[in-house]
Amino acid sequence: MAETREETLRRFFQQYAKASLEGDTETIAASYAPTYIETSPDTFAAWKVDAQYRKALAERHTMLRQQLGLEALDVDLASTEEVAPLHYMVRARWKMAFARAKSGHVTSLFDITYMVKTAGKPQILAYISHESEEAVMRRDGVI
Repeated sequence: MAETREETLRRFFQQYAKASLEGDTETIAASYAPTYIETSPDTFAAWKVDAQYRKALAERHTMLRQQLGLEALDVDLASTEEVAPLHYMVRARWKMAFARAKSGHVTSLFDITYMVKTAGKPQILAYISHESEEAVMRRDGVI
């Protein structure tokens, strides 16, 4: 039986989460379109996925793992909606567990809505973080 589009997207995000936890910059970079947009209540940026971007991913991974003690990263898809042929709006709930937060072990939850193109291998075109990741980590005592 063929995989449903929702199953394909769930597998894609689970692989993305695993790569993010492990610091697999090539898999993370390949999860995005060559240029993509990200925004949150505090920020807006357009990113070009290139060598400099991959270097920033590696630095972020080092900070999350070594300084903050990121020990688990899970994603659950709350919804998937086709908004145009081969284009899906995917709302994901992320759960990040930290061992070295200010108060010891802490789990932070946050939601992100993605625009994903599924022609061939899925690629993230844009995402909207419902809250600032930094604000969530501050609220939860991670930073």
